[in-house]
Amino acid sequence: MKYMEISSYSQGNRKADVLRTSGESPNYWGCRFYLAGNSLGIEWYKGHSESYAEDAAENYVEGIKDYTP
Repeated sequence: MKYMEISSYSQGNRKADVLRTSGESPNYWGCRFYLAGNSLGIEWYKGHSESYAEDAAENYVEGIKDYTP
């Protein structure tokens, strides 16, 4: 699946990139999560908006949301 990075959030040792698929119809939003510089994986939010993905990214870096591959 092709995707592009739209924005990034980081705090402490947590980082999350907001992603959007490219070349897909319809486009999907998602987040790639990092911990201490290591990529944990991508979570896709089919049927949700950009702001939903941004909220997930922000919640992850603030420690409200966890990501377990």
